[in-house]
Amino acid sequence: MARILDAALEALAIDSEASMAEIARRAGVVRATVYVHFPTRESLIEAVTEHTVLEVTRAVTAAGPDRGDPADALRRVLAAAWRELGRSHALVQINARQSPPDLHRLHRPVFEILEPLIERGQRSGAFRSDVPAAWHLSVVMAIVHTASNELTTGLLPPHTLESALMTTVLGAVGGAHRQ
Repeated sequence: MARILDAALEALAIDSEASMAEIARRAGVVRATVYVHFPTRESLIEAVTEHTVLEVTRAVTAAGPDRGDPADALRRVLAAAWRELGRSHALVQINARQSPPDLHRLHRPVFEILEPLIERGQRSGAFRSDVPAAWHLSVVMAIVHTASNELTTGLLPPHTLESALMTTVLGAVGGAHRQ
């Protein structure tokens, strides 16, 4: 099944409308095998998305969001998430079609890690406390999604986008002065 998920991610990165047949071809299996595990294209995309969120969650956790200065921790977390999203920017575009409640559900594992970091930054004065931590989380996710979408246009090189992502997020949460 992991081979199918990897093939789907690869195919969707090239063509967000990639067919089940194309995904099967890339996985080296027949289309029926894909359908045994994933009865619909939507269920396959959901599984790929959940797998990607799990990988991003692991990367964010490994970046140490609870260690050190909150602004530095947020930089590490964003860098780790951005690296992990490197293969899956197409999923951001595909999942943008989902309803806001569904998107929030998808992001919940990452929010559960980031929210204590944001709150710690608010308590320490590193981040703005005049807006709720939940708002900061929504803004961070919107900026990450915008950067991901921008990457697919090819108008800005990846290193420029990563730098802009850091600057914009830290400015939004009030950590820009700590750069």
